[in-house]
Amino acid sequence: MTDVYHEVMRAIWDHNLHFGLWTSEEDESPNRVAAERMTALHIDKLGARHGWRVLDLGRRVGTSAFRLAEASHADIVSVSPCAEHVVRANARAEALFVDDQVRFVHGDPHAMPFSGGTFDAAWAVETLPHLGDRVSVLRELARVVKPSGVVVVSDFVQRKPVSQGLLDELQPLLNTYDIDELPTFAGYPKLLAAAGLHVVELVDLSTETRKTVPRMQDGARAHYDALVAAHGEEAREYLDQILSPLAIQPSLGYLLAVARV
Repeated sequence: MTDVYHEVMRAIWDHNLHFGLWTSEEDESPNRVAAERMTALHIDKLGARHGWRVLDLGRRVGTSAFRLAEASHADIVSVSPCAEHVVRANARAEALFVDDQVRFVHGDPHAMPFSGGTFDAAWAVETLPHLGDRVSVLRELARVVKPSGVVVVSDFVQRKPVSQGLLDELQPLLNTYDIDELPTFAGYPKLLAAAGLHVVELVDLSTETRKTVPRMQDGARAHYDALVAAHGEEAREYLDQILSPLAIQPSLGYLLAVARV
């Protein structure tokens, strides 16, 4: 079965589906470089090293998990709610000869198949927006990480609270991209605390990531007809929503949080 979302985003953005990070307005780095830079920042904030066991909460074919394994030499276990993606990611690990270091398992992010304190650290790179109740998932991350262990998450947020009217207008776009809701930046410490996590650092990367959606829109225009011809109405729905003027909102942004259990 074709993962149409993956095919669309790979064509209009990059194989690394995460947002890009640009260092300044003058920085015109390619999408791939910007996305890899964002992954590298997450790796730096996590601080994993050889001998650690790290939980990766993922959704697709494991690009971030592979980057983390390569950079840290830690052992990575990645959990995904999609059994098909787990099969594909494990096949990819075998093809890359890292299946002894990176393993993918099928599991419910709200009830993960691990005992408490199994991992030295955990991260969720842009995963939380797509999994429903954030506190429930964060509480699971806190449970499976050892006391004082590090948890790093990135999320899409309201930089400042927006009106309910705008949220209602945004709902079709959020639904298309499987985003349940948008918490506020100011409210994020309470969200983490409700899960038993203690804030170490909150970073607003909204400015550094704001070229991402316009770059995606450029890609959508360039590949629109070919993607619709190849993948039909499902591709059209993704493309039409990313091309919506509502997809660019200065009041919305990107947060990276570092916390400890």
